[in-house]
Amino acid sequence: MPLRNEDYVAFLDESGETNLQVVSGVLIPARWLRGAERRWRDFVRHQLGSNSGKTEIHAQDLLNGQGNAAFYASRTSMARTGTARSAQAAGRMLYKDVLEHVAGITEVRILTVAMNTKHPREVYRLWFWMMYAALITKPRAPRPRLPMVVIDGQDDSFREAQDLVAHRFYRSFWRRQPYISHGAPWFVGGSVHHKSEFLPFIQMADVVSNAARHAIVKRSPYQPWYDRHLRQHAATLGYGRNIDVSSDALAELRGRSPKDRCKSRHKRAILVP
Repeated sequence: MPLRNEDYVAFLDESGETNLQVVSGVLIPARWLRGAERRWRDFVRHQLGSNSGKTEIHAQDLLNGQGNAAFYASRTSMARTGTARSAQAAGRMLYKDVLEHVAGITEVRILTVAMNTKHPREVYRLWFWMMYAALITKPRAPRPRLPMVVIDGQDDSFREAQDLVAHRFYRSFWRRQPYISHGAPWFVGGSVHHKSEFLPFIQMADVVSNAARHAIVKRSPYQPWYDRHLRQHAATLGYGRNIDVSSDALAELRGRSPKDRCKSRHKRAILVP
């Protein structure tokens, strides 16, 4: 399913373990940003009893029953249902609810890719190659555009990966301009860093990438959560909507460079099964 003709903002985060790194991007149309953020704040208020709706959510803390979010989820569950749940049980329930919340945001798309590597930067590079390939699937304008990518953390190498791939993509695929120009243009903008406590969309990407990693390594009991609470839930709510565009993006990249002469390293790409 190609991306729609929208101005998207991508929010990226990675999740890793020994010799496996995963990067997920939550792609939200710019026109939906304010509404999606309000819905997230309402979601956090309801789930955690937070007055501000700004309690930070981290996937690993939810799975382990650690941090404020898991504690508040346990307390809120007891107050509302009268059922005592441990912080870990409440945290894991909230984890699945977050995935379903992301799946329920209209027009949101997810692009997730992994590699067998110790270095997250390599997967960021591949993510950008796949993202730019997805942007040019439509042969004529109007096309989807990516004015901004927001990357969690402060590692400059992740931002440099975006600049490098934008340049190499232009050099590898004729007439595929990285910025607005004459002819047959498409558009890719810049990238910035942002800490997760200030942006709910980074927190969403954190949970999505974590769920993807567990699905890839087939870790019980989390393996089916990415498919069940993200893909299937989006399809149910959106009349068959395919929220995960990773396979389409990878197929587009492979089709344009089957022998990987562009050096994207797409042959090493791992997608969530």
